[in-house]
Amino acid sequence: MIQTILLPTDFSVTATNAGLYAVELAKQIGAKKIVVYHTYDAASVSEPFKDYQQKIVTEPFRQKSAAQLNEYISFLSAKKSFGVEIEAYHSHADLTVALNDLVKTTGAELIVMGITGGGKIKEALIGSHSISVAKKSDIPVIIVPTEYSFTTVEDILFVSDLKDIEETTPVDAIKDVLKATNAKLHILHVTDNTEKAESSEEKQQLTAMFNEYTPDFHVMNNPDFVGAVDFFVKDRKIEIVIVVPKKHGLLENIFSTSYTKTLAFRGKTPLMAVRNSSK
Repeated sequence: MIQTILLPTDFSVTATNAGLYAVELAKQIGAKKIVVYHTYDAASVSEPFKDYQQKIVTEPFRQKSAAQLNEYISFLSAKKSFGVEIEAYHSHADLTVALNDLVKTTGAELIVMGITGGGKIKEALIGSHSISVAKKSDIPVIIVPTEYSFTTVEDILFVSDLKDIEETTPVDAIKDVLKATNAKLHILHVTDNTEKAESSEEKQQLTAMFNEYTPDFHVMNNPDFVGAVDFFVKDRKIEIVIVVPKKHGLLENIFSTSYTKTLAFRGKTPLMAVRNSSK
C-alpha cells in the first residue's frame, strides 16, 4: 500500500496545485503521510571562503525557505483530512539527489510534482525539473498539470509499446497504484498494424500480468501517438496516464522528446512515470 507521498515544492502556483492534488489523493488511497520538500537557492562562494562564511551567506535563504514552508504546511493542513500527517524538509541540495535520499529515509512510495500546462515555455522551477526527476526516480512520479483539479481516480490508462514486456513492465508499482485507488485498468497500444498487435504474444503476456484486475486492452491505429492517447483519455475519462521511460521502442526517449512535452505540458491529465526498478 502507498502510505507516504513525497511532495517537492517551490511555492509556485504549479507546485501548490500539485500539493492540493497530493492531499486529495492521500484521502482517496488512505496515505498516512505527506512529506514536503523544498530546495532553496544558495549563494555561490569562491574557494577561499571558509565553511562558517558560506553558512553566513546561505543563512538568509534557509530562513526564507523555513518561513515559506511553515506557511505552506499551514495551507495544506487546512485542506487535509484527519489522519494525514504532513512533515517538511528543506536544503540547498540538488533536487533529484535530495528526493532520492528522502525516498530512502522516509520510505515514500510515490512522488507528486507539478508541471506547467498549456504548452508554456516558462515553467516554474519544480515544473522544469519534473521530467528529470521522473526519468531517474525508483518510485512512481505523478506529474500534475497546473490546470488539473483533482478527480477521484477511477480509470487508469497504461500506455505500452508491447516491447520487452517482461524486462520493462513495472508490474508491482502499477499494481500498488491499482490496489490503492481501486481503479479500472486500461491498456493502450498505438500502432499501424492492429492485426499483428491483437494476435501478439506480447499482448497476451501483458494482459496476464494484470489478470486479477481484468484489464481492458485497446489497440488503436493512428500515426499520431499523442493524438491517439489524448482521444482515449477524453473518451474514457481517464484520471491518470501511466508511461514507462525506456531506452528503446515506441516510447524511446519519451522524456526528452516532444511526446512527453506535449502529454505533460499541454495535457490536462496527470501523467505517472514509473520505471521497472526491479530489473
